[in-house]
Amino acid sequence: MKGNAKRDRTSIDDIDVILVPTDGSKCSEKAVGFAGSLAKKLSAKVHVVFASETNYAGPWYYYVLDDVVADKIHRKGQAIVDEASADLRAVGVEDVEGHLEDGHPGEVIAEMAKKLDADLIVMGTHGRRGLERALMGSVAREVANTTPIPLLLVR
Repeated sequence: MKGNAKRDRTSIDDIDVILVPTDGSKCSEKAVGFAGSLAKKLSAKVHVVFASETNYAGPWYYYVLDDVVADKIHRKGQAIVDEASADLRAVGVEDVEGHLEDGHPGEVIAEMAKKLDADLIVMGTHGRRGLERALMGSVAREVANTTPIPLLLVR
């Protein structure tokens, strides 16, 4: 079944690969915990990913971070991935792999899920609404709108 990119993902029994993005926030930590619990029950592999966005070109502004700041973000991201991976192993998840990727988080998550042939994405959400969501955006919403892979949001 793993080789078929168009496989049917309608049964929880078919979940062998879980992608859990994290930014180190409390809601991401909850998602990591939930993904770990699920992975342990299903004997699934978990991929932990941190997306490091060091430049951005958007509708309202553009930025490129200098090398010192970008390096600091990469180091912090790697520490977050390492900690989440250790937490997963501590609860009994045997197969955990960490990833530090450059790019916009929503795009990175959708691309990684496809690349890894993930069966499920488990991610945290702040549950923002109204103006706050409009100003800050919603990575969870972006992922939901751009990937066919089932998405489980933890709040």
